[in-house]
Amino acid sequence: MPTVHEGHLMRSINRRRSVGGAVVALALVASACGSSSKTSSTSVPSSGGTTATTAATASALGTPNAASGPTLTVGYVTDGQNGSIDNLSEIPAAQAAVSYINNYLGGIGSAHYALKLDVCNDQDTPAGATNCANQLIASHVPIVLNNTSGQDGGLYSGLSAGGVPMMTYQTSVAAQLTGKLSYVLSNGLASSFAAPAALAKQLGAKRAAILGIDVPAVTGPAQQLMPLFFKNAGLPIDVVPIAPGTADMTPQVQAELSKGTDFIELLGDVSFCTSALKAMKTLSYTGTTVMIAQCQDSGSYKGIPGGYAGVYETTVASTLTTDPDVAIYEAAMAKYASGTGPFANGVTQGGFAVVLGFARATATLSGTTAASIETAITSMSPARMPFGAGGTFQCNGKQVSIAPNICSSGALSAKLDTQGNPVGSFQSIDTSAITKIG
Repeated sequence: MPTVHEGHLMRSINRRRSVGGAVVALALVASACGSSSKTSSTSVPSSGGTTATTAATASALGTPNAASGPTLTVGYVTDGQNGSIDNLSEIPAAQAAVSYINNYLGGIGSAHYALKLDVCNDQDTPAGATNCANQLIASHVPIVLNNTSGQDGGLYSGLSAGGVPMMTYQTSVAAQLTGKLSYVLSNGLASSFAAPAALAKQLGAKRAAILGIDVPAVTGPAQQLMPLFFKNAGLPIDVVPIAPGTADMTPQVQAELSKGTDFIELLGDVSFCTSALKAMKTLSYTGTTVMIAQCQDSGSYKGIPGGYAGVYETTVASTLTTDPDVAIYEAAMAKYASGTGPFANGVTQGGFAVVLGFARATATLSGTTAASIETAITSMSPARMPFGAGGTFQCNGKQVSIAPNICSSGALSAKLDTQGNPVGSFQSIDTSAITKIG
């Protein structure tokens, strides 16, 4: 499940010192959906493991259907590995998606192209992003795929200047959300901010509060967008910035409870959200709690009385094998990338998602140029969103009015058990009514 962790969050803070306008706010919100941390991951998938039997693999992947057309080589950029991040697991996942597409989906488009990735590692540096952009332009790839990156800005700038489109699973760059030659599959605005408002309305909440880590990448857009979203949901909200590293949040929580708040969202990293939940437990809070995926890792429940039982999570990607894409993913990883766990960290799944999303978006492709790929993508019919629990995406510029390059309007929610695993299935949340402006 894609998440954001402290390293990526702090890079977002350093890159942006102010919030000016809804689109810039949206870009900051989107940064709360990417990840490049090697130190933590999201909830353990309730399937409980990464091994699939041969029979289960065959069943999930379906009937073999090999690509029969010529090779279509597209670019793929990863931040790779350095002293603070390790995104290398996304490459085996992306390559597993390629193998699944070529061996079971008949390849890419109506011409049944055999997909191939030209992988470039930017090492999460501006110079590396520039080098990758130049290298892939020189290689004449017709499009570049990217899961999530701390260097999206430089990468997109270089590629777009060279006339090469870019499809990204999640991004924090405003230009990518509104500019040319860009397609963004997942909707960070929906999962981080709009979905909680929709959930509050659905559950009949009376008053809401957002406890957010006090950094520009979180509280800036929260203060700008949340009053609108919760107004659209029909209830008042307080946005409560809390300094990073605050160990005792009982004063802030008590202040909200005294106002009758019965819906609290947590926006922060694992340490922040753990402190908030402890304070809420201490004060016997009985209302609804919702948090974004980066609030937990696989062991953080141990530090919270009662763990995450009853807490809602909003996200962009399901991890349950009851969802068809997750079953396909685990089977493909077992068959083609058995040395890499499907949920090795917060970016692994996104590597598979962006490649599979590209295949679904180009179902009608009959050419290998950038122009033909853009035509296929912009004229696509609604397609199943990778890991979207039944939700769809369509890159027609009409899903999010203030960010036309985002291809989906929905998000997912699930109630968690003690250890942070989803109970039952993820539910799709349509946030189109919540995000209306004006």
